[in-house]
Amino acid sequence: MTAEVGTPEAWILTGMSGAGKATAARALEAAGVDVGDNLGLDLLPGWAAATGGRRAAAVVDARQGEAVAGLIPPAGVRVVYLTAPDPVLLRRLAESTRPHPCHAAGGPAAAVRHEHELLTGLRAAADTVIDSGELSPEELGKRVVELVVPRGGEAPLRVAVSSFGYKFGPQVEADWVVDVRFLRNPFWDPELRPRTGLDAGVRDYVLADPHTDELCDRLSELLSWASTHYAAKGRRHLAVAVGCTGGRHRSVVVAEELARRLRAEDLEVTVRHRDVGKPDPR
Repeated sequence: MTAEVGTPEAWILTGMSGAGKATAARALEAAGVDVGDNLGLDLLPGWAAATGGRRAAAVVDARQGEAVAGLIPPAGVRVVYLTAPDPVLLRRLAESTRPHPCHAAGGPAAAVRHEHELLTGLRAAADTVIDSGELSPEELGKRVVELVVPRGGEAPLRVAVSSFGYKFGPQVEADWVVDVRFLRNPFWDPELRPRTGLDAGVRDYVLADPHTDELCDRLSELLSWASTHYAAKGRRHLAVAVGCTGGRHRSVVVAEELARRLRAEDLEVTVRHRDVGKPDPR
């Protein structure tokens, strides 16, 4: 049974080695959440039933070995999955003094590949996926705490709208992905090219395309409608990623405009621009 909005919940904290599970667990403990590390898989159903009036999280990952590949989370238990790009995971692995749980698979790259395979089921079952690749430990801890311990004890649906560039890879956290590369591109205007979608000139250029207004209208209407149903099912986080080629112009404008319209519908919205500060590789 899905937990009702506002009731205490049990969470599984999982994901890739090096993605920040220990950091997230410490932040949850500091926020008053009961955290169990490396809980045996056979103990999970009893643990979930015994949480009672407490918020609780169990760290479950590849340390459980091959058994974790077939894990089905107990009914009512939510899953937050932490990940990062493989180069980041490999760098963090090289800096760690702890052996990788999949070290028997071979070298570091083989270990990371095998861990991805083991955790495929939990990744698919995740209510929320967080990419920690560009987050500081403080930012990661804050995001996980906001997810598990809502402010004021309430559990409103929060919509996270982000922009990204396809040239820098997909937005792995996204529940919804919107491709806006069909809109006219400020990149081809020499005056606008070095600027970003946060500048008025670029914003005006993108919004002058009649397709932009129609797109934002349709998206905001659909997301507002869907958010009502997500919230009714007890969901509290929805990630919407808006992508263009380089993540500097069109996606930034549309993400900001979409957020503005969703806030007008009384939704709680945050905005993040993943690639706006990166140079366009073209």
